[in-house]
Amino acid sequence: MAAVSLAAYGTLGHQHLSRVDLIIDSDERPWFLEANVSPGMTETSLLPMAVAAAGLDTSQVYAGIVERALTTT
Repeated sequence: MAAVSLAAYGTLGHQHLSRVDLIIDSDERPWFLEANVSPGMTETSLLPMAVAAAGLDTSQVYAGIVERALTTT
């Protein structure tokens, strides 16, 4: 799943942050569904939950994402 997600991310030219959605068929093959360059940022979305689980501050993480986007192409 990670390899397929990273391949989609790279093929689409995404940078910094995006969410790649996949589904697994009955033969356990992953299929790409979509990529979202603006994944959920509400308190019930997975990104903020992952940030909190890692013990990080969401404001600092989001500021870092914006800073990287502004300084790279």
